[in-house]
Order: sequence, then C-alpha cells, then structure tokens
Amino acid sequence: MIVNPSADRPRIPEEASSSGPSISPSDSKSSGASGSNFENIKISIKSDDSRAITSGGDPTLGIPDRRMVNFHISSGETVKECPFWIGISSRGEIQAPSLLNHIAMEDLFNEAAIRGISDHESVMLTDTMTQPPRYIFLMPRPGNDFRETTAWIASVVSTVRAWSPLAAGFYLAPELIMANESHEILAQVLRELISTMPNTIAFHLLVGRHSFNGVLNTALRLKAELEGDELNVFVYH
Repeated sequence: MIVNPSADRPRIPEEASSSGPSISPSDSKSSGASGSNFENIKISIKSDDSRAITSGGDPTLGIPDRRMVNFHISSGETVKECPFWIGISSRGEIQAPSLLNHIAMEDLFNEAAIRGISDHESVMLTDTMTQPPRYIFLMPRPGNDFRETTAWIASVVSTVRAWSPLAAGFYLAPELIMANESHEILAQVLRELISTMPNTIAFHLLVGRHSFNGVLNTALRLKAELEGDELNVFVYH
C-alpha cells in the first residue's frame, strides 16, 4: 500500500474491474494495470457556464497562443467531475479500503482525517465501482517545520506528475491543518503543478469543512498572481 511518488506513471485499465474497490500502488509493475492512460479522462466545461470568474473572454473558445488553467471550487455534485483526488489522513484503526464505502468525497476525507487509517505511509485507493474510476491518494499531514513541509509538497507534486491526470482535486482537512496554513500549502502545491505540468488543466478545490470564501479567495489570489501573457486562469464556483 506504500506509494512511491517517483515511480513511473502507471497505466490505467480501459475497463473497470468487477472486483470492486482496491488499493493500487503507483508502481506500474506491481499494479498489473494496462490499457489507456489516465489522460484520456476528460473534464466537461459547458460553454454557457456563468460561474466562471474571468477577466474577459470565454474559456471554451480557447486561445491558441495562451495556455488555459481552470480552478473549480467544488462541493456537492461538482465533486464528481474530478476522478483524481489528494487528501491527508491521521493515524488510526480504519483499514484504508473501507473508506471507499463513502460515495461522497467529503465524507471519505473527513473519516480519514478524524478517525484515521492504520497505514503508516501514503496510500493510493482505486475505486473501480464508479465510472470513470476514482483514485484517492492519502498522505500523512505535513510536518510542522519548513523543511518537512517543503518535502511534503515535493512528494505531492511528484505523485501528481507520475499519474499526469487532466484534472486533480485537493482537500487538506482543517481538522489536521489550520485553515490559513492549509490554504497556503495548497497554493504552493498548485503553483508548482501549474508551472511544471501543462497537461493538467483543471484543479478542483473541495470546500468541505473549510469556509467557501477561504477556498475561493485562495483560487482568486492564484489567478491574480499567475495570469499573464502565456496563461489564462478561470475560476468556477
């Protein structure tokens, strides 16, 4: 169940297994997966979506000489649009695969944070009972000092880079990290991913037990910071 973030990107099966939820390591040799890449999972953006906060233009039109990145402030049904998620967990007695009994991502992350899982290391959960399959990467919370936090951020970035999804979702439970700190850590992760992973174009930020305005303001600050001649940033809420 230990995930090696530096492993080669695994291959994901074209058809979901009938065996149900499982834990899948990111090492492609041990996972036994084959077929199409995770990159084939698409995010649908409606052309009439009025939720987008932009400085002008329509994200569905596309601008050939400018890259596009979307932030989705996710809650309720919109969470289902993203099949790849990263969150944090505490130490506890729950067997990690049982978390997949929670259909709602917020419930899954709350259980991992509050009751905790028995694994000492990071785990990747694979749920093939949903279409498309969902993938949830759980990590221990980052350490309290700068060096540990920096190493934790690097591990998150390496993991997302190994899987290279078109869309990635994040939830840093406020029960384990203070809200302001979690927003800052998330912003650092997103800056690094956006600067190094052009294939990941959608980032879902789960509201959960955070304040909606806190999550939205994090996305808006990043939009103001990153948007420029080579990058369009759109925020959906």
